Amino acid sequence: MGVLRGPEGDVELPERCLIGRSRGCDLVLAARDVSGEHAVLQWSATHWELRDLGSRNGSYVGEVRLTPGGRATLAAGATLQFGHESGTWQLIDAGAPRALAVALVDGTRRAAEGGYLALPHESEPRAAIYQTGDGRWWLEQDGATREVEDRTVIDADGLWRVCLPARAAGPREDGASLRTVAQLRLRFAVSDDEEEVELVACSGERRLDLQARAPHYPLLLLLARRRVADVAAGVPAGEQGWLRQGELLAMLGMKEDRLGVLIHGARAQLARAGVADAAALIERRPGTRLLRLGVAAIEVVPLA
Repeated sequence: MGVLRGPEGDVELPERCLIGRSRGCDLVLAARDVSGEHAVLQWSATHWELRDLGSRNGSYVGEVRLTPGGRATLAAGATLQFGHESGTWQLIDAGAPRALAVALVDGTRRAAEGGYLALPHESEPRAAIYQTGDGRWWLEQDGATREVEDRTVIDADGLWRVCLPARAAGPREDGASLRTVAQLRLRFAVSDDEEEVELVACSGERRLDLQARAPHYPLLLLLARRRVADVAAGVPAGEQGWLRQGELLAMLGMKEDRLGVLIHGARAQLARAGVADAAALIERRPGTRLLRLGVAAIEVVPLA
């Protein structure tokens, strides 16, 4: 992620961060010598870049003032000034930007984990935003899925403006590849009375650090069994495992809002474990009420 540290704290950066006095800026500076639209911090595939927008009192990288309209490539630790009265800012994290949402009422920010953004909060999800492999971003809300664009305002217990990078972060800074849902193997261990379900997720030879038990495991087990049954029946891969939401709710004996909480919990668990596309754990077919488990490698065994 990209993070600026300034006089009033840390600010996580959207892919394109407009800086100035105008209320329409992403980073609003109240100093009198800051122009309405003073400068832009932009992620450029591999690095952050500062561009002055012809400001009257200048944009500085270290002691160097950019020419009007000039650009500078930034590395972690770079210090920035916008005019002379707004203090010094430092780029303390020069990583790729994450998806963000900014509350219009008070500027509260929420950031994606593992490419998965839950609003207004992970513990009380009303909407989810995630990116698919083709680079498109999707909003999942009230059991429906639709494509969403950068800077869209959505209502999730309040209005939020979403800031969506063109491409989510890929490799980790240490060079290790991020795990994806397609690389996972899931092993469910189920007690005889089906009151207890344990889940192990593996990627290659590595075992993901998951809880021994979680409230969403029975949901995942139902979806897993449907997919396993379809595989055994010779159903084509693209059609395996789909369940109508109404049928799933009846099987689980719960209401739609509770199902949404469980889906968010399952995805968030994978995101915390370092899975890059955690939302793909449970797929929804756009324009329908169908959903399925996004993992094809599944094993269901008795709990020892």
